[in-house]
Amino acid sequence: MIATKNSIRLAPSSAQPESLNMDNAPNVLADSAVRTRAYELYELRGRVDGYANEDWYQAETDLRAQSKQE
Repeated sequence: MIATKNSIRLAPSSAQPESLNMDNAPNVLADSAVRTRAYELYELRGRVDGYANEDWYQAETDLRAQSKQE
């Protein structure tokens, strides 16, 4: 099946990841900053694969906490 403009539906904003939810615009983080922090976490773990989602979530959490302190 070929997706058409009308056949693509987005989940309600409450079902989207927090990083995609534009209702919290001040809390939106730059993907590059999250990506960099997630990679740091990956390296700290000894470059063990299989934790990408956890690293991404932890990176978002770390960066939000850091921005609240500033």
